[in-house]
Order: sequence, then structure tokens, then C-alpha cells
Amino acid sequence: MEEDVEMEREMLSIHNSDLQVQSYAMPVAAAALPRVPPGAKTAVPASPGVKRKRPVPLPPQLAFLVTETEGRTKVEEPHSTSGPDSCTAQTSDGRVPPLTDSTQDQKSVPIAPVPMPVPDHDMSKWICSQHQKLWMRTELQQLGLWPGSRPVHNPGNAISLWRLPPQPELLDMVAELPSPNFFQLHPFFIWKPESHIMVRLRNNDILPCLHSCPRPQVVSAGVGRPPVIVSVRGQYLIFSSRLCCKACRRNWSADNPPWVEKLPVRFTNLLPAFLTHKKAACKSVMDELRRSGKSPTDMANQVNELMHLKYERAHLAYLHAVQNVREAEAGAYGQRTIGQYVRMEDRPRAFGPYEDQEGWGGVSVSGFYLTDCLLDEFKRQQPSLTKLLQGTLGQVFRWDHTRKMARKVTLASGAMSSFAVMNENWLIVSWVMVQAETERSLHPM
Repeated sequence: MEEDVEMEREMLSIHNSDLQVQSYAMPVAAAALPRVPPGAKTAVPASPGVKRKRPVPLPPQLAFLVTETEGRTKVEEPHSTSGPDSCTAQTSDGRVPPLTDSTQDQKSVPIAPVPMPVPDHDMSKWICSQHQKLWMRTELQQLGLWPGSRPVHNPGNAISLWRLPPQPELLDMVAELPSPNFFQLHPFFIWKPESHIMVRLRNNDILPCLHSCPRPQVVSAGVGRPPVIVSVRGQYLIFSSRLCCKACRRNWSADNPPWVEKLPVRFTNLLPAFLTHKKAACKSVMDELRRSGKSPTDMANQVNELMHLKYERAHLAYLHAVQNVREAEAGAYGQRTIGQYVRMEDRPRAFGPYEDQEGWGGVSVSGFYLTDCLLDEFKRQQPSLTKLLQGTLGQVFRWDHTRKMARKVTLASGAMSSFAVMNENWLIVSWVMVQAETERSLHPM
């Protein structure tokens, strides 16, 4: 009671002008200025009509106002220091600047992290349709091979590196019409020599570095760009990883031809295609080219015809799937369905042309490229062919006499010497016909 009486006397003794200035200055001091610790010196601008008096304590009934105001303007309290730096500077218009630095205020307030857009492992650079990208990523996530996906335990590592698309005719689209995206998917082959799925093939061997480091440490560094492979049964993709060597800190793709040549034979035998700097051709194309004996141009025409035939069959299967839904809605199979009354769009989507990158994404092969692939394959197999001509399991005998050639063969000498390659049972394995009798004629020209 005594405190209330004393506070009332103080309020009655204040002059009207003093009361007006104090009522104007109190909200500013409470809301804008930070709390000054005891012992710090502050410079208050002097006014001729205002007397310096002791501040009146706030009654307990209004204490909630101070708590609310401090919660809105809470800043870090500066440490009290001695000297002129602890005094508050005064501006030319009489205002008092804040006591704390703006950088300190920014540091005191926690800033929410803004998620930056991260490219989805360079999927935008893949030369295929969007639904092909999504399906490949889903398959790799289920196997635990996509970067950041959960590891998957496969008992006995009984998995296949070939991933085939789902059968589009069996997909249940509920009330929607069949989508051409499922008819335009191509199979792909997983090529990740550094992954855990190839630990049995890799064994204790260390993968080499592309730049011939003495102590290579090859690890995965993301996903690569899957190339399109041409085969006699259509086209497929090879999903390869991007590798990095911790020793030299350099990156390269797992399907890089110079690096693939450094791998052991057991790795290259598993790879289903011949990789070059331009494109890649399936081994089945080279096998058919050697078996049939056709020219590279004729073989290229045959492969292109087969690939267009597969595209036409996929397009026909899509049209049959749409026709099946239409007939079911018309009651051709007994009871009519109500899908046409539920779906929003009743018009089937176009299948798209052969070369559409957002659709089928078909490619073509030329005879010049098959010629380059055939020459590269001959260079790889040249040591084996040389051993075969020299008779690995037998001996080479030279015949001294000459043989008359057929009339279709026109030579300058008119005759040719023959060399026979025999096995251990003295059976002739092959014949080599040359123009001279010397062994030097067996050497490549």
C-alpha cells in the first residue's frame, strides 16, 4: 500500500509538459532501444524544458507489457566495456542509433536453409525419353544401385544385369486408356564393375585407373550417360557408372573404350557390345556380319529394317490394346464397362514417329560405322588369328611346288604357292595361298 501511495504522489507532482514528453519517449525506449546493462554510460540528449528525474517503477499489474515488448525486440546484449567505445554515439538529428552491430543481429537470428535445386544425377543429359529415364531409375533403386538408395540384400547375389521392361499389354490402367509410354520402353544392361553386384567377378583384383596411377583407388562418382546399342533384335541401352580415382582425383565413365581395354578378359566377355568413341554395336551384329559374309552396307540395311520392324510391331500392339478397351466398353465381350464415363480424356494418344526422342527414340546404323567396328574387332583378335594360322597345336609345312590357279584368279606370275596348317593328328586345318615361296609372304602386307 505504501508503494502505491508513493507512486501516486510522484505522478501527481509531474508537470503536464513533462508528462507528454515522458509518454512519448517511453514506448521508443521500450520497443526500439535494447536493454542497457547496469554500469554502462549512455549519452542522453538534453532538452531545455525537461528536468532529469528518477524513472518511476512500473507497477506489477503492467508487467506483462514489458514481457511482450521484449519478446518482439529481443537482441543480443552488448558486453560492457570501459572507454569511449562503450558510450552511445548521437546523430545530427538527435536520434540514438542501435547499440549492437547489424551483423551480430543477423548471426543471432537463425536462418532457415533454402533447398537449392540439384540436378538429378545428370539425367537431363541422357539421350532417351523421360519415361525411359524414370523406369531405369526405378529399376536401379529397387536393386540398391542408384546413388543414395537403400542397400538391398539379394540372397546369393542371384540377379541379372539385364533389365527388361514390363509387358505393356498386362498393365491395368483402371479407367484410363493404354499409354504409349509403356510400349516405347527399351531394355538396358547394367555395367558397374565397381559395384557390390560384381564382387564375385572382381574377386580381390583392383580396378585399374584410366591414367595409370601406381596405386589406384577407383570408386563410384555418380551415374554416366547410357549409350544406345544397335543389335539384330532391336536396340537397348547400357547403364554405366561414372568412376573416380582417389589417387589422381580424375573422373571418367565406365564405358570409356580405353579403360575397358585395361580390364581383364572376364569383364569384357560379360559386356554385350563393342564400344567405340562414336557409338556402340552389339556383338550379335558382328557375329552375323562374319557368319553371313555380307558387306557392311548390306548388313546395315538389314539391321535398320529389323529395327523398324520392331517399331511397327510395338505400334501395332498399342493399337490393339486401345481396341481391346473400346470393344469392352461397347459390350463386345458380354457386359459393358463404364470406363468411358469415368476418364477425363477419351482420345488415345499418338504413338509418335520412329525418330522421336520423347517417344520411341529409334536410331540408325550406317555401313561405314560397321566397317570401323569390324576393323576394330579384327585388331583385337589379330593375335588369336595369327596363332591360328601358325598352327598352335601343330606345325606349318611349306610346299615347294606351285599350283595352277583357276581362270577367275588372274595373277602376274600365273601360279601360287600353298602353305598347309596341320594339327597334331596330321590333319589339314587350313590352307594359305601366297604368290611367293618364301615365308616372308605370310607376313601382313
